[in-house]
Amino acid sequence: MSKQDTRTPRAIEEYFPIVEINRLAVPERNSFKPIYQMHKWFARRASCVFRAILLGCLKPAGTDIMAEFYRDHTHDPDTNGKVILDPFMGGGTTVVEALRLGCHVIGIDLNPVAWFIVKTEVEPVDIDALKDAFERLANRTVEWSGKPLRETLLEQYKTACPCCGNAEADIMYTFWVKSAICTSPTCKREVPLYSDYIVAQKKPSIRYWRDVRCPKCSKTFDWEIEPAALIADASLMREDARTSAGEGRGNVRWAYSAGKTVGCPHCHEEVEALPAPAPGQKNKRERKKVPLTVLLCPHCEQVWQWRGELPEEVSCPACATNYQPSNGNLADVYDFVCQCGTRDKILDSLRRLPPEQRLRFKSYAIEGYCDKCSGNDNTKNETSTLFEQQVVQVSKQAAPQHECPLSKNNGKFIRRVAAADLARYQAACEQWAGESRNLPYPQQEVPFGYQTVKGNDLPGHGFIYWHQLFNPRQLLCLATMLKAIDEEGDQTLKEMLLSAFFQLVRNQCLLCFYDITRDHLVPALSRKDFAPPKTPLENSVWGSAYGRGTFSSIIDKIIVGKEFCLHPSDRKLVFQSSGTGNQPVLIDVPRDERIIGTTANVLLEAQSSTHLDALNLDNKLDVIVTDPPYAKNVNYSEVADFFYIWLRLLLADKYPSFAPEFAPKAEEINVQAARGHSMEDFERGLTEVFRKSGDLLKEEGLLVFTFHHEANSAWETVLESVMKAGFSVEAAYPIESEARKSGSMGAQKIAYDIIHVCKKRDPDAAITPRSWAGVRQEIRRRAREEIRAIEAGRYGQEPLPAADINVILIGKCLELYSRHYGAITEGEEKRVVELHEALKEIRNLVDALVTREHPLPPELEDLDAESRVYLLTLCGHKEIKSDDIHKTTRGVLEPDDLMAAGLMTKGRAKRGRTYEVKQPIERYRDLLEKFQVADNPQAGLFDDDLPPASPRQTIFIDYVHLLMGLAETGERLQPWLYRFRGMTPQLRAACEYLKGRNAGFAPVLEKISASIDPRPLFVE
Repeated sequence: MSKQDTRTPRAIEEYFPIVEINRLAVPERNSFKPIYQMHKWFARRASCVFRAILLGCLKPAGTDIMAEFYRDHTHDPDTNGKVILDPFMGGGTTVVEALRLGCHVIGIDLNPVAWFIVKTEVEPVDIDALKDAFERLANRTVEWSGKPLRETLLEQYKTACPCCGNAEADIMYTFWVKSAICTSPTCKREVPLYSDYIVAQKKPSIRYWRDVRCPKCSKTFDWEIEPAALIADASLMREDARTSAGEGRGNVRWAYSAGKTVGCPHCHEEVEALPAPAPGQKNKRERKKVPLTVLLCPHCEQVWQWRGELPEEVSCPACATNYQPSNGNLADVYDFVCQCGTRDKILDSLRRLPPEQRLRFKSYAIEGYCDKCSGNDNTKNETSTLFEQQVVQVSKQAAPQHECPLSKNNGKFIRRVAAADLARYQAACEQWAGESRNLPYPQQEVPFGYQTVKGNDLPGHGFIYWHQLFNPRQLLCLATMLKAIDEEGDQTLKEMLLSAFFQLVRNQCLLCFYDITRDHLVPALSRKDFAPPKTPLENSVWGSAYGRGTFSSIIDKIIVGKEFCLHPSDRKLVFQSSGTGNQPVLIDVPRDERIIGTTANVLLEAQSSTHLDALNLDNKLDVIVTDPPYAKNVNYSEVADFFYIWLRLLLADKYPSFAPEFAPKAEEINVQAARGHSMEDFERGLTEVFRKSGDLLKEEGLLVFTFHHEANSAWETVLESVMKAGFSVEAAYPIESEARKSGSMGAQKIAYDIIHVCKKRDPDAAITPRSWAGVRQEIRRRAREEIRAIEAGRYGQEPLPAADINVILIGKCLELYSRHYGAITEGEEKRVVELHEALKEIRNLVDALVTREHPLPPELEDLDAESRVYLLTLCGHKEIKSDDIHKTTRGVLEPDDLMAAGLMTKGRAKRGRTYEVKQPIERYRDLLEKFQVADNPQAGLFDDDLPPASPRQTIFIDYVHLLMGLAETGERLQPWLYRFRGMTPQLRAACEYLKGRNAGFAPVLEKISASIDPRPLFVE
């Protein structure tokens, strides 16, 4: 009996609650649990998925995983004390969820930033002490200002309210624009890089009386009792007569007044007016949305407001110049156009400048907040804690003491930058110039070619040093705060403060920009790469009542995250009755579990997992759960340096992993051509980690990992590594990923987080050689059995999408292949069938079993993948969109495979977003050559020395297309049909099928069919 025969199967080997977990995973990705909102990390996976994985690995077969999901496991013998390893811990989801279950956890990551994130997530801290530390930080005296830190930083972002004149209004955001220099030798003008002149857009919902009648002129209009304004100056407001009344109100006239009288927009008399109620009804106030757009004038640089739908051309109320607000100085994302007519590439213009002149920014607008215009009672109690002072609960307690157009906008306003604002900024720049020698800030150069997306390299955009990603005012504030944090005496509390600072820097740099549709800042690295915007947004560092990503709001996230460690919860989907029936609602289910990581139950290391053998563990691992790196999608070490360069300023003396100038990259397991990391290196590194992890794993233990799959070679490489490391795949389960929700391909897009369940192969058991033909038959049988089990409700009574069924079936097929890995052969020469080849055929076979559209006849059941895709999709097209190709191949093939097979070419139209399908006659000459026949196709046809076409070089549709080409050119078919006589049933079936799919092929196919089944000469 082998060692594997004595192991107790785990629940996850036979079942995983796909439907139930997907219902939880999708909303969680939109709003992560508080502990995971403490820090930015990339490609975070939903915690509910990892909780379910861990329970499925630790509970015996037959366990209801969802029932266990909502139980408390504080004293569960199945989970307590079990040793879990995550060799690629990233943001720490495995570590956090395993600690909740009472496990002992080992988390490894090469990147020190990831290590710091997980350490501060799980490290215990007294909440009151943490609040006190924040309070001490706020009140710590700044040497260069002589004032408390909070007051010092707030003073850097003050402005005058354009409505009431309050000189202590807060600047929320400052809008900047980058400039290029015209390359014309006779011009050399500085050109601001505006893609358009839209500063902000909003549709406030305001209350109004509908169709009030003027007692003077008897005409009706909308009486608005709330102001619709994003700016304060009425002289800078213009409206469109046709659409300014609001959505659904057409060209109705309107007037605003919060008093008892209103100015009639028809006769301009001040009148008392009331709406005319419908028969039997009372007067009722209604709501409507009013579209507002704040615009910048490119001629006089005034900031003004347009009400209504934005037309193609507007006239500035300040200088009366007409311009098109949607057309800026950019011809496209790469080129700009000067007023003189010169067009050039932005980066070319920047690179012609000396390095010290490449960063040319200009502020053009601010968004501010005035509490005197807000109607909010934000009075601060001087004896309250910083937390209570800064997390302002905005409430409508009092109206402004003056007629205020900003009250509906909560006291927020947008206006052009004033001279006093420029003077305040210049003073901050001068202060930084004098204090920069005394304050900590990163001074390293950005490495050459530093990029994560082609064209977004920072030096090419003028950012030679890391600190150039921040303007002088931001550097002054950030460096001042960092120095104050360093003065905290308690190391744990210092690191908690630093974890808040960690989040702050991505909201306070020149990589941020303004989202006009959501009215807030978009922080750096939201797209997981360095993409310097042309119109960056500067945030207030400390923050006031409004604004996103300020230090005062991040404080709240850190405290709430640490409170979650003491009172964790999970979301549960329940159905509540309503007027429209039972509606799904997510509720929080609290737990007694705790997230407390100490030296007794957690080991975190910032090192390469290729050195796992140096850990010297007392006990073997029970389970390995991880999310391995995704080859070349994101180079985490590069983007993490954005945080690393700041963190190391306070951590380098404490932790050796923060001593180097940058995060380690040489040992990173990824594909990075600039560093010489190939796909082979990626596979080799993964294999080593999986093998060394397996050496530490108990014989009955499982390796479970998630991997984001988009039908590419990276997935196959990961599977190859798993099998080479001595594991076999037991199951695969699809889980919703963020990519599934978007894109033009809809719900069938091949984009999953696939859960792979693997167990160790018994090294002492001999691998039984198998023929590929026999394995294929067994794969088909197992896949059909699994389909019947799925239809019987194995994964719930809700039907699964075909794409999900595909993944499950592929997992079942891989289970058989991986058990005989390296011993599956084909042909008399006993050629080993490699994983890439096997996967292609497995995916093709599985897709054939679940496809319901245009099903192929039984004779074509074992068709190759390329021919199947051609018959199912391409045969009816001359041109096909890229999205449609990806959708129809469903992960079976890549478009490159179809082009390599000669079935299509890249389209020339629509910037290459289409493919041209090659018609049979277009392939004819190439196919003659492929079948090794000269220009005279009959010559030597039956020669013994003419080798048959290799099955590895030809695909089934090649035979069909060759016959179609012969028929269309008038060549004889019978000699070829004799040569292909072993394929007669398939050829006959393909001709009949194609006739039904493409009427244009019918005449040629009729000739072939007549030659395959010739009519008898005599009929008795």
